[in-house]
Amino acid sequence: MGIIPSIHPERMKKSQGEIILHQQGLWSHARADVVRRRSLGRQVIDVVADDHLIFLNIRGTAASGENFVDGRRVEFSPRPDGSLVYIPPGCHWSGWDEGDAEGCYLMITVTQDFFSNLTTKLPRVGTLRPELGFRDLPIQCLARQIAGELSHDDSVGSLIVEGHLAAIFGLLQRRSGTSGRLSRGGLSPTVLKRVIGRIEAHIDRPPSVRALAEEAGLTYEHFSRAFKQSQGSTPYGFYNQRRLERVTDLLRTTAISVTEIAIACGYSSGSHLSTRFRRETGFSPAEYRALWKE
Repeated sequence: MGIIPSIHPERMKKSQGEIILHQQGLWSHARADVVRRRSLGRQVIDVVADDHLIFLNIRGTAASGENFVDGRRVEFSPRPDGSLVYIPPGCHWSGWDEGDAEGCYLMITVTQDFFSNLTTKLPRVGTLRPELGFRDLPIQCLARQIAGELSHDDSVGSLIVEGHLAAIFGLLQRRSGTSGRLSRGGLSPTVLKRVIGRIEAHIDRPPSVRALAEEAGLTYEHFSRAFKQSQGSTPYGFYNQRRLERVTDLLRTTAISVTEIAIACGYSSGSHLSTRFRRETGFSPAEYRALWKE
């Protein structure tokens, strides 16, 4: 059995803000901490551990800051609620961020033994890379379910948590195999940013791929191929991903009906949204919304 060392998550993300909640759960190979603060100013980040660390931003956006991984500066992306960070054993994440005055995050600590036992069952498993501020709806839901286990005190908690963790590591492994690649022939950063901006500005009615290709000054075939090389998905697949992320943002942060959300995000009806949402997450929109009630 792996042993989770004594960890103080509030010291990994230091701030003058007042801690108004700290919940903790401990299982066979994992530990979860939920920390909520208010009157936040700048948070100084100094994260390094002998175990796998997964952070889920539950409430509050980190709007600006600096990131360093093992002393190397990496690009900072805003981390809204629902965003994730993964830090592998021995990796050092440092820097600072500023944003909303009140924030809440979940930190999951997982022993190396747990991951090692998983990898013995899979051929050719690669090393997981650190990843900061990413969006992944299935991982987000699984992490939120682990947080939900803090309210249960029974003998099956470890079994449930370990099942969620096995799925999370499988998804992280898939991300490591498909993300972060620099492909020749992809779109230039300027063109890619402009195209993504247009997709996100018209989430209720996406522009056609041909219209996006024209904006990029490329043929339909060249644009489609270059977009997939840059993003790892087709333009339509990327649009569906962004549309679903917009749905989850509205489910978490508003009380408007599923039908209203569906229309605002380009689905034909509430039932159309519910079907697609359950297919992607395993939850109905109402069940997903309930996961985020504190």
